[in-house]
Amino acid sequence: MTAPPEAVPPHLGRGETLDYAFALEAPGEAWVALTLTAPGTSWARAEAAVACLEVDGRAAQHLVLAGGEDAVEYARLLGRLSAGPHRLVLRFDAALSAPGAHALECRGVSVRAVPDDDAAAFLWRHAPVLHYRTLDGPLDGLTTDTPLLLFHRPVETADGRGVEYHVIYSHEDAGTDLSGLLACWGHTTDIEWVFRVVRDGCGRIVREEFQGPGHEAVPFRGRRALGGHAMLQVASRNGMVTDRVTSPYRAALAPVAAQPAGEPREGVQYRFPWIHRVSALEVMRQERLEREPRSATPAAADPRAYLYVQIRRLPPGGPAPGVEALARIRGAWYGSAWHRPDLAFRGQDAESTAVKLPPGSGEDEIQAIALRVVEPSPSPVALRLVRAFCLDDAYRPRPSFAGPAECTLGAEAPEVQVWRR
Repeated sequence: MTAPPEAVPPHLGRGETLDYAFALEAPGEAWVALTLTAPGTSWARAEAAVACLEVDGRAAQHLVLAGGEDAVEYARLLGRLSAGPHRLVLRFDAALSAPGAHALECRGVSVRAVPDDDAAAFLWRHAPVLHYRTLDGPLDGLTTDTPLLLFHRPVETADGRGVEYHVIYSHEDAGTDLSGLLACWGHTTDIEWVFRVVRDGCGRIVREEFQGPGHEAVPFRGRRALGGHAMLQVASRNGMVTDRVTSPYRAALAPVAAQPAGEPREGVQYRFPWIHRVSALEVMRQERLEREPRSATPAAADPRAYLYVQIRRLPPGGPAPGVEALARIRGAWYGSAWHRPDLAFRGQDAESTAVKLPPGSGEDEIQAIALRVVEPSPSPVALRLVRAFCLDDAYRPRPSFAGPAECTLGAEAPEVQVWRR
């Protein structure tokens, strides 16, 4: 693939465009990495600039710059393109952008392609195109629950093997409340699988399905775009989708990230610190939070007031009794579930939690971390502590200070320390 060596124009105001010519040596799935910033905007004020992308004068999609003034690399799928020359056009969409957004700056652009003979071609070829939610207006993602990242992981069913695509949204307007998100899931974003493709041993597609409202797996029977990609639309306030697309605005998130082996889904989010920040800014303006964290209550507090603990069940998909994490500070233990089974994290993807720390304490005062089952388990459950971290003043994750470590919980050992300073 080739592209011209000229410098990228950094500033795009009303009516201005960035034209980027490139060429593919072979047909394949093209995608672009755009490093963008929107001066003067902030997700804390529900402000975002919007960029419009077009390839060869068609296939428009809209990119909400939830990162605001921060320079963020946004990855977008351009779809299946033929070998030869192509033209990418980026423009500032003043009509969709917040009133406080007057321009955007492009700090970098790089178009790449996955050829048909690449080992990853299958997962790129089947990544869905996601249309924005329209429950409160023509494009809800301008201010809330905006899709930030698409990641993938392998899936194995009775019909065969395939790939499952998950979207990380900035938050969720309905579903689990914030206290439950932190205790049961260990994040303030919404992470949902949206599309699943399975093929048999001969390579034939035997199942295509999406996660519809009510968390129901529904066969895909919708339309396709960008050279064969399934079209889905966000249909609920907690990230469920439908194949009945009515919104003209879409985000073709590129599947650049995989769920890391041996880690929970939240391991993806940890690798993109800007996602933590965007979600926290949305939480701070939407949720009622304690002015000062009270460790005796599960009421939600500032996201910086928590210790985030990520684990992995061994083997994945094994027994999933309710578990909570505990942190010892100044000789006292504080739990993520307050010994309540309804706030314990359980289930195949419930492998992350958050412990609310007492006022005035921080990472340096955490003396030990333990894991504990909150209800009797019929059989021992093996767990691996993957990492533990806190957020910095800008709501980005600090480097992990604990893990990896493994333990087995059961009737004889319902609680085990997995880390101590």
